[in-house]
Amino acid sequence: MDPRAQIQQDFVKIIKGMILGNVVLIVIGAFFIEEAMAFTLGLILGSVIAVLNMRLLYLTLNRAVTMSFRRAQIFTVSRYILRYIIIGIVVYASLTADHLHPLGTILGLLLIKPVILATQLFEDKAFLKNVFVRKKD
Repeated sequence: MDPRAQIQQDFVKIIKGMILGNVVLIVIGAFFIEEAMAFTLGLILGSVIAVLNMRLLYLTLNRAVTMSFRRAQIFTVSRYILRYIIIGIVVYASLTADHLHPLGTILGLLLIKPVILATQLFEDKAFLKNVFVRKKD
């Protein structure tokens, strides 16, 4: 399979996992958080920013591999700082805005990490089978 097609397929799996994770967290949040709508909006905002950050990282790395070492280093560091500035602005906005719940925003930003791990870990069935099969002595 073409590497770009594989990356696109993985990206779609991650987005589907994010949607599923958001639905689960929204249902849980509806029971335990008084401001359920603000939590939901914060969760959606955090999730969208996390996915866009992942896409920005992908684009950054694709461009950096075609550059000279020094230019690539400067480029990737500047994009790294830009991604963290974006995250900082989003967290600050959720802390100051009444219609966004900070917990939802932070959970949305962090949700992408377990989703990526789960989608990549559970993809290789042979690996999982070897993990759970007891070796005979």
